Amino acid sequence: MPFSIPIPTPTRVRSLCIVGAGPRTLVLLQRLGAHAGPEDLDVHVVDPFDSGAGRTWREAQDPLLWMNSRAADITVLPDDSVTGLTGPVTRGPSLADWIRENRAELVHDAAAAGEDLLREEVLRSGPGSFVSRRLASRYLGAAWRRTLDGLPPNLRVHRHARTVLDVLDADDGRQRVQLAGPGEPLTVDVVLLVQGHLDVRPGPRERKLETFARSHGLAYVRPGYTTDQDLDVLRPGADVVVVGMGLAFVDLVVLLTEGRGGRFEELPEGHLRYHPSGAEPRLFAGSRRGVPHRSKIGYPAPAGLGLPHHYSARVVEERFGSAELDLRSDLWPLIVKEMAGAHYRELFRTHRERTVLAPAEFDARFARSPWGSAELDHLVERAVPDPRDRFDVTALDRPLEGWWGTSGDEVHERVLRHLEDDRERRADPAHSPDAAALAALLSAYVVTLGLHSAGRLNARSTALDLDGWWHGFFSYVASGPPPERLRQMSALARAGVLRFLGADVHVEPDPEAGVFLASSASGPHQVRARGLVEARLPVPDLERTSDVLLTRLRERGEVRAHELVDGEVRWSNGRLVVDGGGRLVQADGSVHPRRFATGAWVAGEAAAAAFARPRSNAELFRRSDRLAAELLRAAGSVPTARRPVEIRSELPGERGR
Repeated sequence: MPFSIPIPTPTRVRSLCIVGAGPRTLVLLQRLGAHAGPEDLDVHVVDPFDSGAGRTWREAQDPLLWMNSRAADITVLPDDSVTGLTGPVTRGPSLADWIRENRAELVHDAAAAGEDLLREEVLRSGPGSFVSRRLASRYLGAAWRRTLDGLPPNLRVHRHARTVLDVLDADDGRQRVQLAGPGEPLTVDVVLLVQGHLDVRPGPRERKLETFARSHGLAYVRPGYTTDQDLDVLRPGADVVVVGMGLAFVDLVVLLTEGRGGRFEELPEGHLRYHPSGAEPRLFAGSRRGVPHRSKIGYPAPAGLGLPHHYSARVVEERFGSAELDLRSDLWPLIVKEMAGAHYRELFRTHRERTVLAPAEFDARFARSPWGSAELDHLVERAVPDPRDRFDVTALDRPLEGWWGTSGDEVHERVLRHLEDDRERRADPAHSPDAAALAALLSAYVVTLGLHSAGRLNARSTALDLDGWWHGFFSYVASGPPPERLRQMSALARAGVLRFLGADVHVEPDPEAGVFLASSASGPHQVRARGLVEARLPVPDLERTSDVLLTRLRERGEVRAHELVDGEVRWSNGRLVVDGGGRLVQADGSVHPRRFATGAWVAGEAAAAAFARPRSNAELFRRSDRLAAELLRAAGSVPTARRPVEIRSELPGERGR
């Protein structure tokens, strides 16, 4: 009797490769699970660093280095406030809640491992704590495992603790991903780059400084991720100029002082005293603004502000229609008015005794007065008698603007006084309008990001302002250090370990003296030093990246940097260009249908958060939701493929799914 053997139909197995395993990938995996559908999906995540943490938040860092947000303000798992997501949601604790829920286990594990600093940190940590990156890395690892446990069984995550060297088009349109080390390339439908902050090769200026330093026996530390820099070249007692006073500067100061054996003593009057170890260099610090980033607010944010008021997508549409928008000339006046409006609403509501008009009258007149007009200035002067209660964006942004000191000592004292006043003011609820203005800035950031995503910004704003001036202002005001770091800077300044140079610092080699010569626009003083540190992350530059993958893609014309050409002038912000769906734009302007990118090296995403604020209906989750849908649509548009060989995890404690 004849019979037949059924030939199985090839199973459609979609596959992705994600380059980078940091917080953005962690959130994206959650949304991929929600969108996956009934078809099988293999996701390969490639990164030599910790799952969920990546390079920046990896556990193998100095325990003295902290996060710059409170534990209560950080989550990578959605909560009940998050709306607009497609499919199921894997909810979970914030960083603060996770520490509270797991405190006993964390303390036990730290004690068993002899990690006394970590044990003490866990015991004292609360919602308002700024925890170490090492502890945050453990939270991210736990969130990663929770995310994997919540994925559907037809979605398998394969973890590769390696580096991607290249991505090539296969004959059938799929992507061949070459990894460092032995083994065949991965063959996948779609590739996503989420590499975070990357290093760059030194440019002409850095090479000149390095050559000068070598020839004169000096120390030079070029821009880079502080914890990965060789700081041993900065010798004890040496005078060192530091350019940059942002978050990289904070890390540098910690590693060169407390990290070299110095200690802080709490004094009865509430100040700190620093006891040097003798291993510290003497730091002379300056920057463009000449002051450190603004301290974090030390009290709860005002509620019920009803943001946004003066700067929203609706307001922009009503005012400008469908015209292209310039960030500086069109949107900045609305952003400042949004901040000022929140400032004054909080002042009139909470500190009524410091105002002289009825709140409703002030609000109505403020709403109809253009920002910067004589009418609005007169209104504020009449309604708010004390200048210290008025919103001054110039003083906020450039506190040393137009000021000149007669000596280096006067400049140092001026910056120190600003630092201490700023920290005290931001810890005092009597100045809660400051917190209201900060909340408005956060709202304005979301609106601006939305306008960029919708393609509303003109070429100049997108190429120059969005990731440059605007991101710099936002970071300076909203992403500053914990207040305790400013207390420590004060103590270091009073101990003579840290000196402030002022604004618009300029450093150049002095061949005759064989030193670095630093000057400032804030005074006539000069400093000669045998060391120079550029305390900042390198500016993204596709032409100079040391990343092998991006270099090879660039050499073949398969990626491009964001640039603007106006006549004979060319500007570039060095970041990757993607289309509205996140697909990589190539040198000829075409879009690669199966390659995507997101994160710090993508144009327009410099200020995009890697974490979400709990109970804030954070946009992070919706952005990841949209990207997950785009990735799966692209993965579904390639021919049927055989199931890949099952790959075991290359990291201890990980498991493929």
